[in-house]
Amino acid sequence: MNRNSRTRSIVLCGLSIALLAVGAAIQITVGPIPFTLQTLMLILIVLILTPREALVAVGGYLVLGAVGLPIFAGFKGGLGVLFGPTGGFLIGFFVGALLACLLRLLLEKRATKFGTSLALDVAIILVVMAASYAFGTAWFVFSTGTAVAQALALCVLPFLLPDALKAAAAFVCAQPVRVALGRATWRHSSNTASEQGR
Repeated sequence: MNRNSRTRSIVLCGLSIALLAVGAAIQITVGPIPFTLQTLMLILIVLILTPREALVAVGGYLVLGAVGLPIFAGFKGGLGVLFGPTGGFLIGFFVGALLACLLRLLLEKRATKFGTSLALDVAIILVVMAASYAFGTAWFVFSTGTAVAQALALCVLPFLLPDALKAAAAFVCAQPVRVALGRATWRHSSNTASEQGR
C-alpha cells in the first residue's frame, strides 16, 4: 500500500470513529438501553471499509472510549461503561465487525458483483446485529442477574424494528458511498490497494 492509499485509509478510519461517536450522541433513552444511531454507523463502516479498516475503526472507537473520551452513548467514557450492564453491546460491535469481516473474506471470492452487493451485504448485516444482540444480552444477564427472557424483552425486542430500519438505511446508502469512494465492491477496493502497493 503506497503513502496515498495509507493516508486515505487513516482518514477513513478517523472519520468512521467520528461517525460512531456522533451516532452515540444522538440518543433517546427508553428503558436501560438507549436508542442511538450507532448500529447504522457500524453497519455502514463494515459494508464500506476494507476488513482491516473496519476493525481498526471499531477497535479504535472502543479504545478511545475506554481511556475516558466521552464518545459512548450519553457522552460517557471509561472502562466503567464497557464493564457496565450495557457494555456487552459495545464489545458486540467489535465481535460483529470481526465476524462480518471474516465472512466477507471467506465468501467474497465466490460472490458475483450482484451477490456482493445484495446477499453478502445482507448476511454481513445479520451477523453484525446478531453478535451485538448476543453479547449485549449475555453481558446484561451476567452483570445484572436478570432472567434471560426478561433481558431479551428489555435489550432486544424493543430494538428489532428500529435496528431493522437503520440496517435498511445503511444497506441502501452503502453502495452509492462505495461507488463514490471508488469501491464498488470490497474486492475491487482490496485489489486496487494491492496493485498500488506493487
